[in-house]
Amino acid sequence: MNNLIINCFFANDTEILAHGSTTKFVIRTLQRGLIEIEKWCMRWCVAINIDKTRSVMFRKGHHRNNQQSLTFFEEELSWDKEVKYLGLILDSKLTFRSHIEYNTDKFWAKVHVIIPLIGRKSPLPLKNKSLLFKQILRPILTYASQIWGLAAKAQLKKVIIMQNTILRIMTNARWYTRNDFLHTDLKLKSIENYIQDISRKFF
Repeated sequence: MNNLIINCFFANDTEILAHGSTTKFVIRTLQRGLIEIEKWCMRWCVAINIDKTRSVMFRKGHHRNNQQSLTFFEEELSWDKEVKYLGLILDSKLTFRSHIEYNTDKFWAKVHVIIPLIGRKSPLPLKNKSLLFKQILRPILTYASQIWGLAAKAQLKKVIIMQNTILRIMTNARWYTRNDFLHTDLKLKSIENYIQDISRKFF
């Protein structure tokens, strides 16, 4: 495994990513990065909210409680099991279980708001319901899927079930109607194919 350090900046979100063959290298590299940020902040009189600073060790196996902590502006940073960055929840084993659960709650909350427009009793034509799904609901389901799309099949299956469920509601489909027929009627791609397409474009 090659040693590597990457600094990521987006608006006021900053991330230091260290990749190495040993835990000691990763912690030492991250600590050096934090020290450089401290120097820059003091030079330009920038205040940092330490409470929003998180550290996560991504790796297989169990989380070690005796792992050396990082320090930032004389505050000790504990090792968390997950962190939210730009709306994507990254857990220490990269299963993305927490992210899918978060998106599930967000998805059904939005469905509750627009159900009068896309529900079984809505008079809207299917093409209009399909457009609402594409513009409002699908972006929630697939947010950052270029990253988590390779997650465990059990997590991806949950997203597939959510799309199939809402399509059945939109079309008022009978129990025996196949899901692929619903996708054809609404002119929608399966969730797997859609994620593959946007991932190709992204990468």
